[in-house]
Amino acid sequence: MGKRNKKVDSKEVGLDVGLMFFKFFLKTEYLHYGYFTPDLEIDVINLKKAQEQYFAYLAKHIPEGTKTILDVGCGSGKTAEELLKLGYQVDCVSPGKILTEHAMKKLEGKIEMFPCKYEDVKTDKKYDLILFSESFQYIPIKDSMSKAIAMLNPKGHIIVSDFFKKDVPEKSWLGGGHRYDHWLEQLNNYPVETLKEEDITENTAPTIDLANDLRQQVLKPIANNVGLLAEDRFPWIAKLLKWKYKKKLEKMRFKHFSNTVTGEHFKKHKKYMFYLFQVK
Repeated sequence: MGKRNKKVDSKEVGLDVGLMFFKFFLKTEYLHYGYFTPDLEIDVINLKKAQEQYFAYLAKHIPEGTKTILDVGCGSGKTAEELLKLGYQVDCVSPGKILTEHAMKKLEGKIEMFPCKYEDVKTDKKYDLILFSESFQYIPIKDSMSKAIAMLNPKGHIIVSDFFKKDVPEKSWLGGGHRYDHWLEQLNNYPVETLKEEDITENTAPTIDLANDLRQQVLKPIANNVGLLAEDRFPWIAKLLKWKYKKKLEKMRFKHFSNTVTGEHFKKHKKYMFYLFQVK
């Protein structure tokens, strides 16, 4: 048998599953966090509204005079679609095969798609705005900022809306995010002026509470029932798998079903920041 050349990206598969869930049950194709305001009840039925408010929050900070936007890590293409409706010219970067196919079906003929990592984008185009909406964490800071500056028109802008890791002693089961202190140190190396800086952790953290509720009320009972069914129908195989993968299964159960990854946990370990920069 030949060796596998490429592993399946678990993060992309997770996003694709999330997209299917959101489309079927919540009628939304946004893959980013929701932006919850005090008047919006923290309930799964309001996640679509919160995600729409997140997009509205981004859109209201797009500087006047902006015409061309590069959406880095466009996900399902929903944000780009809404930007197009507002009259902007939009191109997209999408490194994953599955989500790129979703986005291309939605945006075909309306945008240029760069189906590669942001670091590998090659183009002579210049943009008025580079948008990193929950994609900044996946790109080395030096590549994200320096490449953005090089791809911008004079006095162009950069939006970074993403979470960062706080320096706290306790371990978190929530992955992702550049170290916030490292980000602040690196930021000083780039010729940009900070026009807007806002901590929106309180607004986005409820999304984690909703994800936790989904795990506890839906996924955990399903997993338990599937386990019971396997033990009943295939007892020896179930016992063998439980023995062989005992540590991995325990780790997975604790991570996903221990009821510890909540909005409060997110606020303790992460800092969700919005930035609007202008190149000097």
